[in-house]
Amino acid sequence: MIATRLIGGLGNQMFQYAYGFSLARRRSERLVLDVSAFESYDLHALAIDQFDISAARMTQAEFARIPGRYRGKSRWAERVANFAGGLQSCDKRPLRLRREKPFGFAEKYLAEGSDLYLDGYWQSERYFPGLQAELKKEFQLKRGLSDESSRVLDEIQSSMSVAMHVRRGDYVTNAETLRIYRRLDAEYYRKCLNDLRQRFSNLNVFVFSNDIQWCQDHLDVGLKQRPVTHNDATTAIEDMFLMSQCDHSIIANSSFSWWAAFLGRSDAQRRVYYPDPWFNPGTLNGDSLGCANWVSESSISVSRPSRAA
Repeated sequence: MIATRLIGGLGNQMFQYAYGFSLARRRSERLVLDVSAFESYDLHALAIDQFDISAARMTQAEFARIPGRYRGKSRWAERVANFAGGLQSCDKRPLRLRREKPFGFAEKYLAEGSDLYLDGYWQSERYFPGLQAELKKEFQLKRGLSDESSRVLDEIQSSMSVAMHVRRGDYVTNAETLRIYRRLDAEYYRKCLNDLRQRFSNLNVFVFSNDIQWCQDHLDVGLKQRPVTHNDATTAIEDMFLMSQCDHSIIANSSFSWWAAFLGRSDAQRRVYYPDPWFNPGTLNGDSLGCANWVSESSISVSRPSRAA
């Protein structure tokens, strides 16, 4: 059995699921989900169960096997339980903790194992290599789109579409978030948009943001833009799906838009732009966040666009 602890927003939950899914699949183990953290965590809601995932939540008997520190026990009690576990049957002995320290990809976490309890963010495609097609199946919407989302989808599918995700909100107002996450300015988005203009005609930019007014004030480069504003926190998963259906993507330094891009179609002509660096210097290591076929911000030419919109 592989158990993964879910915490954070939807994008975080998806990384945690994907890493556990990869480890479980390699050993034909069963993946189970520990969602107990959401009982006392009010920043985000459990959202991954809006997908048609195959893994189930832990049973009470399985929950009793997770490390004691996650069940309100002392470290001493946890050590005693681990020692005594060697005398118990396999289906009752404590799970072995695999905790991500520090944040960032590490080869050691690719090691196979059984009876593991996973605690981390695991934010790298390298933790689930070769599983994009299977994860697309895991992360299919459980229910259909709303009428408004269906109308937007029709627009996306009938144009040369670009998903542009601009996350502001806590990214510009929360002191701790600002300390860690690089604040993306207009220049990043304009640089990506202008690079697309050099390569493709008749682009239609679908803008997903919690600050549409800022986007309208700062990101006009002469391309057609279509704000998508009808979804809220409870239906944000539909925004992710709509973003994934676009021909090209300009993502924020956000796990939400990372997954929207990752779940998009595999096409040699498709361009996914991502921020580089992802985090502020001296905070977290974001070197492994971009996928191999994506376009890093630092690799974009700064030449002026020569093709009309």
